[in-house]
Amino acid sequence: MKRITLFLMVVFFAVSVFAQDKADEAQKAITKKDYKKAFTLGKEILDSGNANDALGVFINLREVNYPDSKVYEYLGDAYAKMGVNELAIMNFEEAEKIDSLNIDLKFKNAQLMVKQKKYTDAINKYLNIVKIDPNNAAAYLEAATIMYQAKRYADAALLYEKYLDKDQTKDAYLKISRALLEIRNFEKVYSFGVAGLQKFPDEVQLLKNTAIAAYALKKYEDAAKYYSQVSDTLLTVNELENTARSFQMIKDETNSMKYFEKVVKADSSRSSIYMELANGFFRDKKYDEAAKYYEAKAKADSTNETAWRYLGFSYYQFKENADSNAANPNFKRNQLEKARVALLRSVALNDTNFTNRNFLIQVYTALDSTQALLNQHKEMLSLIGNRESEYKDQYISSNSALGYNAYDRKAYAAAIPYYLRLLKYKSDMSTLKILMSCYLQSGNNEEAINYARRILRIDPNDKDAKKVLRALSAD
Repeated sequence: MKRITLFLMVVFFAVSVFAQDKADEAQKAITKKDYKKAFTLGKEILDSGNANDALGVFINLREVNYPDSKVYEYLGDAYAKMGVNELAIMNFEEAEKIDSLNIDLKFKNAQLMVKQKKYTDAINKYLNIVKIDPNNAAAYLEAATIMYQAKRYADAALLYEKYLDKDQTKDAYLKISRALLEIRNFEKVYSFGVAGLQKFPDEVQLLKNTAIAAYALKKYEDAAKYYSQVSDTLLTVNELENTARSFQMIKDETNSMKYFEKVVKADSSRSSIYMELANGFFRDKKYDEAAKYYEAKAKADSTNETAWRYLGFSYYQFKENADSNAANPNFKRNQLEKARVALLRSVALNDTNFTNRNFLIQVYTALDSTQALLNQHKEMLSLIGNRESEYKDQYISSNSALGYNAYDRKAYAAAIPYYLRLLKYKSDMSTLKILMSCYLQSGNNEEAINYARRILRIDPNDKDAKKVLRALSAD
């Protein structure tokens, strides 16, 4: 280690001595007015890294008006190496006056202007370069980069577009798509995004930018394709939702549901998504999954009648299977109870929905809850009111249930109004016989005789009707 250090010290000392010798030699040449030799030595000193001594040589040459434009350029180089950028720029400008077509010089000048935050001057310098050389891709790229960093996105996009005509790089496609997104020029974002992905198909940010543009343009198939190639961790919650909706628009319910679930997991406050999920599963008859999300929505918004209603419908339509029954022999009854609770909540929020009442009637029938079932039939008739022809089936069903229950309990007088309503739609023998029996048992012999005779007009040999007439001496 000591030997290496000693060697480096010797080399450094030798270089220093060489540079000093060159500087002394250049100064002697200037004294002798051998300016050409001094110029050559000054360049060698500058190239060796001794900017300070090189500066002295070129200042002297400038003072004597040495006729070479490179004097100003090398002065600029020396000042730049010393970090005196303002003086470097001044000398580069002087050099450009003499050699206005020197592109390399303009690049050096522009780069120093950027360091000095003279962005407008730098951009103008790059634009001057492309006037000289319209195919100079680097000048377009440098100018575009400045515009992009300054958040002048429209200008940046124009310059990146010019650059991409000459050279197609990944970074340029990324920057132009981002700049165009900022100014909401989705058509061009999409165009450059698709072009960029043909060259760089795995560039994730370009996939994402193109997906955003496709979604904004309602190109849902492309939006779904590009979004789904981006990792979930790189998508915002809004972008996850847009992915879900893209799949939804192209009728891909499986992927739509998958992304909606991701949205809800990422942000549980988006309760409207619960309904999207639930409705999708309900349409697919996946009632267990539908119930999960309807319940989540109902908990998030306890006044949402639709969520409670379809929660009840979902529980009612749960399918039994061997596993569920093995784990819980009361599985079906438990589901019916959950359906009952949900539907009652729905009815409490909206007691004018016929479908709710119908499902409640079915639930109570399955649960064999007689009194509760009868109460629902009464509510149904109250709900129908004088619109019996509009809701004929429900009207007949509820009157039949209530009438039969009263008849079965031997509450004959109570059964009569229900069967009289049924008679308007069902003047069959069974209804007529029950009415005859109810009137007979409740002591209204006149009506009993009336119905017995109506029965005999239909069937003159009916034994029950003849028996009633004989008993009442009306045969």
